[in-house]
Amino acid sequence: MLKTRYRKLSGLHAGHVYEVTAPANEMQSPMQWSLQCETIPDQKLTVGEDELSDRTRWEPLG
Repeated sequence: MLKTRYRKLSGLHAGHVYEVTAPANEMQSPMQWSLQCETIPDQKLTVGEDELSDRTRWEPLG
């Protein structure tokens, strides 16, 4: 899943593209991922695997 890109579809930063950079916490279930915005380097999110699989919130770009 590392280096996978997603477009945020809803919320404050809808339309921004994020890249998965690393697992946020490998011990949590479901898995949490650290994402970094491609256009705003200081913007980082921690998102659960279940949220990333929600097609109404995130669009996988490959």
